[in-house]
Amino acid sequence: MIVGLCKNEFAEGYILRTFGLDAKSLTYSQVVNWIGGVDIYFKDEESWQRAKESLGFYVYADRRVEMEEVVGELLRERGLKLAVAESCTAGLLSARLVNVPGSSNYFVGGFVVYSNELKTKLLSVKKELLEKYGAVSEEVCRAMCISALEETDADIAVAITGIAGPSTSERKPVGLTYISLCTDKEVYVERHILRFSRNENRFLATQLALNLIRKFLLGVLK
Repeated sequence: MIVGLCKNEFAEGYILRTFGLDAKSLTYSQVVNWIGGVDIYFKDEESWQRAKESLGFYVYADRRVEMEEVVGELLRERGLKLAVAESCTAGLLSARLVNVPGSSNYFVGGFVVYSNELKTKLLSVKKELLEKYGAVSEEVCRAMCISALEETDADIAVAITGIAGPSTSERKPVGLTYISLCTDKEVYVERHILRFSRNENRFLATQLALNLIRKFLLGVLK
């Protein structure tokens, strides 16, 4: 196993890009563990195909593409539009989405609401909710997501709020992150504790959000 190398360490062969797997549990010989997931490389197609079937929805790509490209393809295929609301990631999720050519076909835009004042002003998050639960909470994340959906013509909305670090003004752990996805019929909220540096936590939060969208669109979100 090879851990911590750059993503392009193995330039040739077959690749499976995965997210949500523990690299230590894998027995494949060429494994690259990075902040955005685990990449597994194969020299022959037969081994690659067997692993792809075995790993199932943990595989987000079987070629060298990023998560935002995969999500964009899924949204485009289904004719759906996405809106986002971001706090701790401060627009990073939006930036990743629009890095993909043609993203205007499915991405309507986003709200960057770093302060509580903007959460209230732009997304109508109630002050009472912020005071009772705090900006980094399931309740506020849910409210941000629902409002982002209501304020746009999107079919799906995603919201992120968290404490990226390295310190916190709230009596909550550094790395605490909530991610919500909603449609006009359902709302999901995930809670995570991210244990990396500030900017790594921010990137990982966007990767988790993109993966949440991917799982929802594939119908494997529990």
